[in-house]
Amino acid sequence: MNCLRILLSALFVAIVMAGCTEEVTVIQPPADTSPPYINMTQYEFTTEVGTPIDFSNIGGYDDIDGLLPTRLRGYVDYTREGEYYPSIVCTDLSGNESEVVITIHVMESSKTAEPTPAEVSEPVSSTCDEGTDPSQPCHVVLPKSIAKYKTIYEGEEGKTQCEQAYGEDACDVIVRNDGSFWGYGAK
Repeated sequence: MNCLRILLSALFVAIVMAGCTEEVTVIQPPADTSPPYINMTQYEFTTEVGTPIDFSNIGGYDDIDGLLPTRLRGYVDYTREGEYYPSIVCTDLSGNESEVVITIHVMESSKTAEPTPAEVSEPVSSTCDEGTDPSQPCHVVLPKSIAKYKTIYEGEEGKTQCEQAYGEDACDVIVRNDGSFWGYGAK
């Protein structure tokens, strides 16, 4: 009886060993060679001296790694007026990197130079020839005066829309070249 048990045990071990000698094929996923996508629609930013821009709402996405953080690469001196060209960068877990160059305009505070709605909402009696750009027609908003805004809103109702979208401190009055009220701009 012991001999039969030993024989059956040896046979079992031989069968198991024969099954283990086969090659095992391991299937590897394809290598990640694609860089992540940086999810952004705005590439130009404007801020005032002393007010850094928060880029934490910009994220990246990779088909394999999913959502990824981004970071700012480059130099921006928020204490000095100027134009800067840093990059938003995203790197996936395989080391693939995406980079988007952006423009940051750091400008001196313009809050004291801009008129308040009370100052401009009254009718203006001056002619368009006085103190305006003679190459521009009367009652227009000059492109150089709106270039500093991300979004502009026409009319008094624009104030509410601007403040809801960007906050009270981010909305300034926009005037025409004759000094009359036009609307609001968000920085």
